Amino acid sequence: MISTGFAGNFSFSPEKNELYVATTYLSRGSRGERIDVLEVHDTETLGFKYEVSLPPKRAQALNYRGLVSTTGNGQFVLVQNATPATSITVVHLQTRQVASEVPTPGCWGTLPAAQGARFSMLCGDGKVATITLNEQGQVQDRQLSEKMFDPDNDAWFHHAERLGDRYWFVSFQGQVSELNLGGPVAQRVAQTALVSAKDKKAGWRPGGYQNFAVDPQGQRLVAAMHSQGAEGSHKRPAEQLWVLDLASGKRLATYPGMGTASLTFSRHGQRLQALDGMTGAMNVWRVDAAGRLKHQVNVARAGEAALHIESHD
Repeated sequence: MISTGFAGNFSFSPEKNELYVATTYLSRGSRGERIDVLEVHDTETLGFKYEVSLPPKRAQALNYRGLVSTTGNGQFVLVQNATPATSITVVHLQTRQVASEVPTPGCWGTLPAAQGARFSMLCGDGKVATITLNEQGQVQDRQLSEKMFDPDNDAWFHHAERLGDRYWFVSFQGQVSELNLGGPVAQRVAQTALVSAKDKKAGWRPGGYQNFAVDPQGQRLVAAMHSQGAEGSHKRPAEQLWVLDLASGKRLATYPGMGTASLTFSRHGQRLQALDGMTGAMNVWRVDAAGRLKHQVNVARAGEAALHIESHD
């Protein structure tokens, strides 16, 4: 275990050998001078390596992927700010200094490309902004996509699943969208309905925090679903887990939800791990070659109010 200060957000290096924590300290504990830092830890020993001072404006928010992330080339760490004006602090890992602050009005989070120093962001008008940095960490290019979603009638959850430059998003009403974020402008690849017309009548919707996961081969999506959903139910823990074949768009199986609020696959895809949003337990399923789930382990009270889960195996 490591300390993450006050409302710390975290991410890993592309090689998973370093852990980056953007956090805040107050000189008198609950008051006083505010100091924001990016702390770097070794993932094998969990030992502290060094820190970089940040402008005191990082977003103090529930940890989602994208509030802290690393560019594909491993050169920069991107930290979300909110004052409430939104911007991104770019930290240069070689110089161990802040390289720039990128204003991002109306856009939130960072979705890095697999290569280089490029990242995308979801914007409140339903578009996707893509920013390319130069070697010094300054903005080299900034472009907007076409409108990808309707933020008023069917917004996307900010949680995304990723395989290289392929990113998947799920909407509040159950549309699954795949984007390619490798280029200077975001491109839509595919869209499929997780929820059928019959499901809609019963009010089935996705819910939770990390409310879906995609296996490491990009073949199947597992979603945390609840019935009788409505405006405001988008954080509700799961009644069922639905397995979707991403190529055909067909639902392959349904499993008990076990209160799931957050999901992730192990890096080799042989286990599915979930946090129970009702009890704080962690559940683990074994995944066979056909994508079938067999419940294997229940860890009672895996953490105090644990909501974000990542697998290092």
